[in-house]
Amino acid sequence: MCLSSGLAQNTIRGKVVDESGLPLPSANISIKGTSTGTLTDFDGLFSIEVNIGETLVFSYIGYVTKEISISEQTEIQVTLTKDVNSLDEVVVIGYGEKSKRKVISAVSSVDSEELRKQPVPQVSNALEGLASGLFVRQTTGEPGFSGSSFEIRNFGNALVIVDGAPGDLNQLDPNEIEDISVLKDAAAASVYGVQGGNGVVLITTRKGKTGKPKLTYNNQFTFSTFTAYPDFLNSAQYAQVLNEGLSNANQNPFYTEEEIELFRTGSDPLNFPDTDWKDLVLDDWAFQQRHNLNLSGGTEKVKYFMSAGFIDQGSNYSTDALSFQQYNIRSNLSAEVTDNLSVSLNLAARRRENEAPAYSAFDIFRELSRSLPTDLAYYPDGTPVKPSFSPNHIQEGMRDFNAGYYRSINNNIDAKLTLDWDINQVQGLSIKTFASLIYDTSFNKDWGKGYELFTLNQQTGEYDSFTAIPEGAFSETILEQSTNYSNFYVLRPSINYDRTFNQHSVSGLLLAEIQQIQGENFSGRRQDFQSSAIDQLYAGSLQNQGANGSEFRENRLGYVGRFSYDYKAKYFFETSFRYDGSSRFAPGNEWGFFPSVSAGWRLSDESFFEPLKNAVQNLKLRGSIGTAGNDNTAAYQWLSGFNYSFFYVVGDGAVPTIDNTALANRDITWETNTTYNVGLDARFLNGDLQFSFDYFYRKREDVLAFASASVPSTLGVSIAAENLYEFSNEGFEFSLNYNKQITDDFKLGAVFNFSRSREKAVFIDENFQEDPFMRQNLTITGGFTNLRRGYISQGLFQSQEEIDSWAIQDNNNNASLQPGDVRFQDLNDDGIIDVRDQKVFGDGDKPAINYSLNLNTEYKRWNLSVLLTGAAGYDIYIDGEAQSPLRNGFNGYDYQMDYWTPENTGAAYPRITDGGFNENNNRYSDYWMRSGNHLRIRNVNLSYTLPSKISQKFGFYEFSMFVTGTNLHVFTTYDEDIDPQSTSGVGWYYPQNKSFTVGVNLSF
Repeated sequence: MCLSSGLAQNTIRGKVVDESGLPLPSANISIKGTSTGTLTDFDGLFSIEVNIGETLVFSYIGYVTKEISISEQTEIQVTLTKDVNSLDEVVVIGYGEKSKRKVISAVSSVDSEELRKQPVPQVSNALEGLASGLFVRQTTGEPGFSGSSFEIRNFGNALVIVDGAPGDLNQLDPNEIEDISVLKDAAAASVYGVQGGNGVVLITTRKGKTGKPKLTYNNQFTFSTFTAYPDFLNSAQYAQVLNEGLSNANQNPFYTEEEIELFRTGSDPLNFPDTDWKDLVLDDWAFQQRHNLNLSGGTEKVKYFMSAGFIDQGSNYSTDALSFQQYNIRSNLSAEVTDNLSVSLNLAARRRENEAPAYSAFDIFRELSRSLPTDLAYYPDGTPVKPSFSPNHIQEGMRDFNAGYYRSINNNIDAKLTLDWDINQVQGLSIKTFASLIYDTSFNKDWGKGYELFTLNQQTGEYDSFTAIPEGAFSETILEQSTNYSNFYVLRPSINYDRTFNQHSVSGLLLAEIQQIQGENFSGRRQDFQSSAIDQLYAGSLQNQGANGSEFRENRLGYVGRFSYDYKAKYFFETSFRYDGSSRFAPGNEWGFFPSVSAGWRLSDESFFEPLKNAVQNLKLRGSIGTAGNDNTAAYQWLSGFNYSFFYVVGDGAVPTIDNTALANRDITWETNTTYNVGLDARFLNGDLQFSFDYFYRKREDVLAFASASVPSTLGVSIAAENLYEFSNEGFEFSLNYNKQITDDFKLGAVFNFSRSREKAVFIDENFQEDPFMRQNLTITGGFTNLRRGYISQGLFQSQEEIDSWAIQDNNNNASLQPGDVRFQDLNDDGIIDVRDQKVFGDGDKPAINYSLNLNTEYKRWNLSVLLTGAAGYDIYIDGEAQSPLRNGFNGYDYQMDYWTPENTGAAYPRITDGGFNENNNRYSDYWMRSGNHLRIRNVNLSYTLPSKISQKFGFYEFSMFVTGTNLHVFTTYDEDIDPQSTSGVGWYYPQNKSFTVGVNLSF
């Protein structure tokens, strides 16, 4: 090193680590303005001689470069943060990886750190708002069943690939996940052929990194309540509503004003009770906990990652009768056996346990909505009372599993082996072999039993007993058990080539993939047990027993090719294909060819772009066209099968009969999806602001469906699916990502995602409408799907004069109508309101738009993030008991108290009807439609990391703590307390959860 005279020189020693404290080997350290430098060793350590006043520059691929001015210090530790704006970031694509700089297809990435900030029981719940083009919806919060549906661009259920083979996202522990890529256009997904038509979600689990062993433990303790669920009518309200309905039917009131006052005051709780069934069955808060312990590290030759996780989710049922547990174990090992041969072995095991009451969530919340507050739940001595309007006492049946239980156990073993051999004789050529086995077993047990309820005999003073039998059963005891297993094999040899010649880069891929899934299932059933204390099949009666079982096997074989070329990383071209075969289809129709082609141009590297470089640092245009498939239909519909249907008594025995399953269709094959995509990627503000935009159009042809309209119902046999329908999707999406290191201590970030996608029906099989008005308004072909069609309301009738002068809408000269009933528009002006007055009045329950804003700020060791999510372009429909109280004499919701009376003419709901149902008011119409547009405070996370000097005093390498709120509030445009993501317009579902979490992260 050449030194200037008179300058003091120091030997600086130190360590370079990442944000989690792991050493960064081979990080570059240089003296700014010189060619002098060094690299960190295996442990991230370095030593360099530098003059006081000079500046050291620390850099590492994929991390933000950092500069430190040297004064008199001799030891420093440098923490480099990941560069979210780096063009050299590696993006996982189908069967490979690619530099973000060279990606020319529509691919989004999910930040795994953001994923782990959300303390949700299922990984799919955490995806909402983290990537553009990803439509995520959680319809329930029921433990064990709360996984979200997620679609790419509203195309349908996406294919999920975990470490190279189809898998289940919700079976993973979020602490196992390294990377999630979302392949959105056919150029990215066509290599998955017949399974990739709806897009692909690629998940890569964590690998070991070079460095000393790092042991990390983290936990989450969560308390959750419902985001929204309506209260029910109390006794006084119910009595008032019941009297109102009787009055509107010209009948005498059932309750006197004095009795209603007794309900209201609660002065005689035995004879005039006010039972809050919601409070009785549900607790305000439920408890959930998650723990994870993982170990990672390795040498240049061998790297490892091991993880063990556990989650225990309780419910809001007061009886603690519903719970879910999941156990995860993983070991990912990679080794360089020789200089040109590497091997990796990923082993994972999972166990899921569900325990629930014999009543489903649907049954429980249905009974809650119907239970009368005027019924006593328990006598003063604790004896359960038989309800007056239901054969079940939902609380008593759940307590101590009196009505039985449902238990489910699922075990899953996942093994993946990869061999990668670099061919030294041909530079850039490698051969890889991948093998995967997923073994899955499940056991389900559904035990139902009767339990005693009582009524007090006023004459004797004794209790009369009544046995409540299991839901839907004809016996006091019934047991159904099932068990099944499946093996899923994947074998994939491949040849890869990747080389750069001067400024020309070429890469190629050829592979063959074999998939086979096979399994068996068996179920048995018995009833009429001699004792409800023995819940085993052997103890049931031999009469009315049943057994069933089957075996299944499917095979797929695919050949994949891909060729990529770029010149100066400025002009890009890529083409790929997959030739796929599936055993689901008849010989001659098994095979399909799915090609794609894409191109890109980095304008910002052109000389004519130089004047704009200060404003736009990077600008890339890209476009693609490609095809993929979808074989999501029942297998072997090209064969005519049979099944056993009924038994007939012949002599002394029962003889089974058989009939056809369906007519065979030998021409059946998969649907084909052709997707066109154009996009651009840009960077502004010296790379701090990223912008990405995509426009797409997808055409779905040969969609599998049943010809229900063109085939007469008198055919007498079921028909197989046909490649019949045709649809199209069109939409766009964009993402804005801003990250700025304001000062050394302060960092600010924001990500805004927006996606829009709607589907049109190019052709569906439907009856031709002879009436021109009906043809215009009710024909689906040629218009958008996901629409609601029905009657158009025009407020409520306010007087008899209005009714008399209005078009006939009850087929009886409006004789059945009263003031307070819904008034409908006579769209065709024929004086009669009938089916010819229906039209499109709103969107269905599938959002066409979703958006999110993720705000993140760091100050020193504090981190605050806020995630807002929303959806628009869809409507929800209030239905059934949610429309009006007294349905079949049952209770109602408290929001329904705003009903029409002569004194409340501006009411939100029609007049009360005796019996609850009113054929006029409950017509399918826009009166009961509510906009689903909403904004949700999805996640708020605040964390603090202790300074390393303090944490090391307590024996920790790193210590951080956090508090998180999830689903804190939903802003909607309607008054009914139903979450806008719910698909139940009645309210018979386990609601979504709002939660508060505390936890710590420790590393050693």
